[in-house]
Amino acid sequence: MTIEDIFKVVSLVLASFGGGALIVVGLTKWLGNVMAGRILQTEKAKLDKQLEGLRHELGLTKSSYEHHLDLILDYYATFYRHYRLCQRTAYVDAHRELPNGEMKFTKDEFIASLGKFLSEWAEKEGRIRLLLPSPLLALHERAVGQFNEFKRAVHDFTPAEPAPRRKELVFREIDEIKAELENGLREFLRTESLLK
Repeated sequence: MTIEDIFKVVSLVLASFGGGALIVVGLTKWLGNVMAGRILQTEKAKLDKQLEGLRHELGLTKSSYEHHLDLILDYYATFYRHYRLCQRTAYVDAHRELPNGEMKFTKDEFIASLGKFLSEWAEKEGRIRLLLPSPLLALHERAVGQFNEFKRAVHDFTPAEPAPRRKELVFREIDEIKAELENGLREFLRTESLLK
């Protein structure tokens, strides 16, 4: 069958239906285009509405992240200050104060600073318990337990305590918790991916 034969067949079919068939085919095509346009318009409106909702959620998430970031960084700064005090207390029994050369015992320094730390910790704990994901909250609770255990070890400490000293052993646990907490906070705050 040649192209000329195909044209003859098509012309015979159209002739048998008459000119009205052309009008019907044309109207059907036009009506199909109108319906497709309306469907596309409806779908576009739905997608625009969903997109606007996502923009709103993203704005809230960004604002929430920035606020939570400040709270979490403030919490970690308090944790780290106390960690450093525990570290010095665990490994050094006394140190000299630079201005006057007076000897300061780390046990006394630790006990004197507990009140300030506990009030800062209590102030942040309620909010941080709501913000931290469950694994980090479990680390927080372990840290509280180990800080309390360290406090007991410092109270019980005497310079004649046999090696290895209990306060050093307890501090090693605190050191492990700190490393886990830092890794968990980096993952939670996505700081590794933000820095790349």
